[in-house]
Amino acid sequence: MKNPFNTLFGRLALMTVSLIVLVHLTLTLMVERERASLDVSQVSRVLSLAMLVRTKHNEASPAVSGILDLSYVDPHDAIAYGCPAPCTDTHGPYENNLRRHLPPGSHVVGAGDDGTVWVRFPSGGDWIALHHIMLPLGRYLGASTLMLVLAIAVAVLGAWWLQRPLRQLARAAREFRVGHRAPVVQTSGPREVRELIGDFNDMVHELEQSEQERAVMLAGLAHDLRAPITRMQVRADLLPDEANRAGFLRDAESLSGIVTQFLDFARDTADTSPRTAVDTHCRRHYGDSLTDEALVMLNLQAGDGFSLPLVDLERILANLIENALTYGEAPVEVTTASHHGGYSLTIRDHGAGIPADQLERALRPFVRLDAARGGNAHCGLGLAIVRRLARYNGGAFAAGNAPGGGFAVTLTFAESARGA
Repeated sequence: MKNPFNTLFGRLALMTVSLIVLVHLTLTLMVERERASLDVSQVSRVLSLAMLVRTKHNEASPAVSGILDLSYVDPHDAIAYGCPAPCTDTHGPYENNLRRHLPPGSHVVGAGDDGTVWVRFPSGGDWIALHHIMLPLGRYLGASTLMLVLAIAVAVLGAWWLQRPLRQLARAAREFRVGHRAPVVQTSGPREVRELIGDFNDMVHELEQSEQERAVMLAGLAHDLRAPITRMQVRADLLPDEANRAGFLRDAESLSGIVTQFLDFARDTADTSPRTAVDTHCRRHYGDSLTDEALVMLNLQAGDGFSLPLVDLERILANLIENALTYGEAPVEVTTASHHGGYSLTIRDHGAGIPADQLERALRPFVRLDAARGGNAHCGLGLAIVRRLARYNGGAFAAGNAPGGGFAVTLTFAESARGA
């Protein structure tokens, strides 16, 4: 299972959310506690002043109560006036903190949703009701939680917005790496990301132009060589000496094969020939009941649903089987299978394989691991052509040494490879 935090979005979201939670906890545990302490200290002074006015200057009580938004309530009328029954001490954080600032024996009762605090000094007398002086705990927690949730939501959306252009860029780079035409990535995000996307689009455009120019050059060269090769074949037929005639014809055929490989490699689109069932084609051309001593052995399990364009299929099989017989050892196994909504085609020989440090080099165009193998129409394009043909038909190419010995090439195609 992939780790969701091992992504740019996951790490940005985790970092931002962690920072928000840390700041929120710091404000709650430190700043809010200090603010609450100062608030309680100020309220205790207001209460002392109110009690002093009540006992020493009773005639000023109405004016003071109006200014300070408090009420003097007779103990017998407290419950009727709004003091929570039975109007005895409550022990919330605010009430306990306020009680520590008042004379010992003072009574403090916290009201409900209206934020009123009821205080009665130990000397007796009236209750003092301070209106709207305390923020109810439920309201504070609700507002604090709402702010935290909104901040986390904004942080997650911001992280998603920041990583979105990079995700699109990574997807386009992956498509370009596997040989598909990379879409133009829309420029968005911060300035550095926009510059990166712009450079990537320019790079892809220049590489595609370079690839197109090379393909045109190869196609033109191969096309121009066809006429002299044909003339060579005609003139070779006129030679009186049988040995010389056969040698010239073999050389002309090799040159024609190289020209065909150049044209196949230069082509940059999938073939438009009719589709044919892969299993049926392999049985028709490579036999259906061959023995273990045969050059080619078939294990066809994909069914009629697996189909490819006829010309592309012929070129894939011809290149892979010819390479297997030339550089490996018989028998060559041709295997097809259907699995997980897709299909696979595997060609394997039973030779010595390719050294692991030479494998990537063997897949490059115009590369031959053994320079002595350059004759007989081999120019180092076989595997490169097969990889391109697979990609043009929406498939994936994988090559490596088989566990039991030999070299194997596997082409996998999605279910879209199903024929009409």
